[in-house]
Amino acid sequence: MQWAKIFARVKYNLAVSGVPNYPLSALPVRIEDLEITGDSYYGYEPLQQVIAQKHSVNASQVFFTLGTSMANHIAMAVTTQPGDDILIEQPTYELLLATARYLEANVNRFPRHYDNGFQINPDDVRKSITPKTKLIALTNLHNPSSAYTDEKTLGEIGSIAERIGAQVLVDEVYLDSAFDLNPRSSARLGNNFIVTNSLTKVYGLSGIRCGWVIAQPELTQKMWHLNDLFYVNHVHLAERLSLIAFQNLDEIKAWSCNILDQNHKLLNDFLNSRDDLEAYRPGFGTVVFPRLKNGKVDELSEILINKYETAIVPGKYFEMPNYFRIGLSCKPDIFQAGIENIDKALNDLTHS
Repeated sequence: MQWAKIFARVKYNLAVSGVPNYPLSALPVRIEDLEITGDSYYGYEPLQQVIAQKHSVNASQVFFTLGTSMANHIAMAVTTQPGDDILIEQPTYELLLATARYLEANVNRFPRHYDNGFQINPDDVRKSITPKTKLIALTNLHNPSSAYTDEKTLGEIGSIAERIGAQVLVDEVYLDSAFDLNPRSSARLGNNFIVTNSLTKVYGLSGIRCGWVIAQPELTQKMWHLNDLFYVNHVHLAERLSLIAFQNLDEIKAWSCNILDQNHKLLNDFLNSRDDLEAYRPGFGTVVFPRLKNGKVDELSEILINKYETAIVPGKYFEMPNYFRIGLSCKPDIFQAGIENIDKALNDLTHS
């Protein structure tokens, strides 16, 4: 996260994983729809209701917070104690690991392999679980590969967790970018599933910090009370804007889909032209995770930043140094220029 904030501030930023900022002017916002303060100490009821409808759950199962990272943090904090085991996929989003370690949990891992399209094998989960495991954490779509985990596999993982009284945390912040699949949230799969999400990555609304957790009511109540340690209540103006965004989510989704469709086509043309890269390509999602067959990704990243003002995410931040993550989420003209720069930098790396 620190690297992304400090070193990836370049003209062609293909390190980002969320679509461009959706313009406020495109939302039908009227000044009379907004208020600076309101009754939202333990959730703004109209917003709680629309989030619940999205997941087909009761509003009492919704905890609203500041983005998905805070949602993950609080979900982990209320389900584990220091010394408990948390089982996390590998590779994964670095902040999941950092949060678990900050909470003084013992972190165990189960693999997601490139050769299997980064799919989860439930047998690997079963082999890696311990009697002390209180939480299994994964991302769906997978960060960094965009691989989709189907309901059957998730159900098996839920059954494995249930046998030892563990919870399953599924970060679904990228899930809605699998547009053609129209996937359902795993919140419906069982009482031991906890889902986190936000309007950031797929909908370009990171500025309003609309994040949430779906869990059983006894857990969301604990989350609200823990949240009192961090801030009294959410920014009400952002809650109001989040509600308006939800009421116009179909239009925002169509806008996002158009951007990502164009960029996936550009990406495929680029990857087809390079025999020094191999990548699992699911055909959806906001990121892809190619492997560099020859050379060092850190050197490629340095060439891109210093010579071409372009950023990718080196695979070392996902514990896989021979890989790198490309975000497909910028405007198509920026994305095209960015992958052209990656093409040039790869040639520079080969010649050097």
